[in-house]
Amino acid sequence: MLTEREQKVVNWLMKRKVATMRHLRHQFKLSHMTVIRALKKHGYYTSYNHNASYYVLQDLPVFNEWGLWSYRSVRFSQHGTLTQTIVALVENAPAGLTVTELEERLEVKVANLASRLVHDGIVQRERLPGRQAVYLASDTKVGSRQYEKRGKRLQPPPRGSAQLPEACSPTEVIEILRQMVIARDVSADQLARQLKNRGVPITAGKVRRVIEHYALEKKRRSTRSRG
Repeated sequence: MLTEREQKVVNWLMKRKVATMRHLRHQFKLSHMTVIRALKKHGYYTSYNHNASYYVLQDLPVFNEWGLWSYRSVRFSQHGTLTQTIVALVENAPAGLTVTELEERLEVKVANLASRLVHDGIVQRERLPGRQAVYLASDTKVGSRQYEKRGKRLQPPPRGSAQLPEACSPTEVIEILRQMVIARDVSADQLARQLKNRGVPITAGKVRRVIEHYALEKKRRSTRSRG
């Protein structure tokens, strides 16, 4: 049961959505322990970026398929910390995840942390053809199945079959190509923001993969030079 002071903290954060401990303490002139007690009674998440300094009430986020939610530049995970989130994403990915794929989902840099998790035996890492590597579950059987599935993805498609950019669905490719027609001569980051504003959350990484896959940058340059 929340006390009157604790309820004020919860009500204020419910309206503000996201705040730091400093904001919460200064707003009500309360101690750190009083604020934490209120948050624990209600339930809360801390951000996995910004040094875990932001708080949100547990019933506010609407997590996506990877268990992630963001408010402006602040990012939260239902899995917990950034370390816990990387492990959960890797373990739940049918074909493991590369650093690029992790960073596209998390929107933070994770290469050093992922390497540390390998060193500590929390996840596995296997090399792929070329310079890239894939991170796999620490469980040997699960990791083997993930690596096998990743290998199948890397195999060339049968002759005559259409191949999509890596980790892009047909719907995502269509949305990206449609936006490229609407907004000419904009960067991948700008296209991703425009799609997000339309309610289509596609990362800039996927936009770049579509552009590279279909060699669209060269075509756009060629069209501009002819114009």
